[in-house]
Amino acid sequence: MGKAVRVFTWGVCIVLVVVVLYGGYLYQATVKPFNSQDNTVINYTIEPGTTTKKVNRQLAALGLIKHPKMADLLVRLHDWSHIQAGEYELTPSMTLEQMYQKFEKGLVVEPDSVKVTIPEGYDLEYVAANVSPLVSLTAEDLLTEWKNSEYINQLINDYWFLTEDILKDGIKYPLEGYIYPITYSFSKGAYTVDELTRQMLDVTQKKLDPIRELFETSPLSVHEVMSLASVVEGETQNTEEMPMVAGVFFNRINSGMYLQSDMTVLYALDEHAVRVTEAMTRVQSPYNTYVTPGAPIGPVSNPSIDAVKAVLQPVSHSYLFFIADMFGCVDGKTHFFETYEEHMNFYRAYLLPSYEAGTNVCRQQ
Repeated sequence: MGKAVRVFTWGVCIVLVVVVLYGGYLYQATVKPFNSQDNTVINYTIEPGTTTKKVNRQLAALGLIKHPKMADLLVRLHDWSHIQAGEYELTPSMTLEQMYQKFEKGLVVEPDSVKVTIPEGYDLEYVAANVSPLVSLTAEDLLTEWKNSEYINQLINDYWFLTEDILKDGIKYPLEGYIYPITYSFSKGAYTVDELTRQMLDVTQKKLDPIRELFETSPLSVHEVMSLASVVEGETQNTEEMPMVAGVFFNRINSGMYLQSDMTVLYALDEHAVRVTEAMTRVQSPYNTYVTPGAPIGPVSNPSIDAVKAVLQPVSHSYLFFIADMFGCVDGKTHFFETYEEHMNFYRAYLLPSYEAGTNVCRQQ
């Protein structure tokens, strides 16, 4: 075999290997969810006569799949072409196959459904304000129903993650922290308080069941995990920083320090201010972690599954302080420090003007 032929043969082999590897990458990227952690509901409508090729391009444009051409191949390979027109609820956490199963079965959104979105880190008063019309009550009346100890005990008997800790003296709302933040789809019509409550708690259970073993091996009680997770949720801007922030809180607890979370002060005061003053931190409340050691007596918001996992699996490090660059003065990230002096030097140098103003007035670098 001549040298030129050998070179050509090797070249062909290399090209084939590259093609196979790249094809494998595209395949894996297409069959897997776009983002397995993102449960944001996206409503997508298939118009009558829409081809699967057009569907795949629309799904890609919506951020639901990554590679529409590979999706075309998979649809042909699995014969997923028998799709039905209509409106569908999809999420980035769904696989291509799961989406097409919906399309083929015609699992369209019920026309008489009501959608209610509970954002991550919002409290039970927000939840009540948005779902109370479904039970023909005011938000205040619904919250009163949710404080009925006899009813709460019934729920404790039926849901493993609800414990007697949620009925401790000083707890503002027993179900605070246990209504999972997600977009709910309710059928139009009259609900009882129990039907509504259980529909939401069922979602929470589906989220927590896969990590129940982590709860069982944690040194914290379920209620302590959810309480600390709500603080982590409120104190972080980016999901990937949550285990680091949880690690800081564990370090502070283990060092005998107070958590000193502004989120707990605001919850204790029932305020939504941007800046917490020193006077505000002195409020006497079992929720205020400036005056109460350890985690607050209960959750101060409804945390995401990422915040819960962060508390159950925190990053081990030596940091005791952190501050978020919430106005984008440096890089928009959370910065961690071992000493208070380092923490304050960074704050004064880069963040102080914007924190005092409550908006971006960063100094020019």
